[in-house]
Amino acid sequence: SALTTINPKKAKVMIQKLADFLRYTLSNNEKQKNKLSEELRNIKLYLEIEKIRFEDKFDYIEKINEECKQVEVPNMILQPLIENAIKHAVYETLDKVTLTLTCTQENEFLKINLTNNYDLETETKNGSGIGLKNIEGRLELLYGMDNLLQVKKTDDTFSVSMYIPLNDELN
Repeated sequence: SALTTINPKKAKVMIQKLADFLRYTLSNNEKQKNKLSEELRNIKLYLEIEKIRFEDKFDYIEKINEECKQVEVPNMILQPLIENAIKHAVYETLDKVTLTLTCTQENEFLKINLTNNYDLETETKNGSGIGLKNIEGRLELLYGMDNLLQVKKTDDTFSVSMYIPLNDELN
């Protein structure tokens, strides 16, 4: 791409980070689940790639309770969630976007929440919602329950909450 011509050093860093991200993806391809801590490491790799692309257009804040990090979650379940926020919030606005990922244990569930601000005036009209539908479908197939993905939208905030059953035989 143009990055290799404009800024070869930045392009080299991006290629290295992309290689690390793909290595994780391929090495965990056969796994159904991973510890949340592993998924968070992968998300950080993905976000480092996007930071090279978008520079200071977004901040990422992580508020994860320590007990959550050892819980197994579906493999690669967080990446499309983060990608959705990048695509529909960061890419579509000139304003700085803050992505906040939180995780807590609530009753019999691990609750993972991603919240981001967005500009209502530049809200994307061309999204089909396939990324969130795919996540919802995976959760339903794995756990046999619906309503494990909840979306809330206000005038300037988009929030997705994912609920992972803690006492499932897969955990």
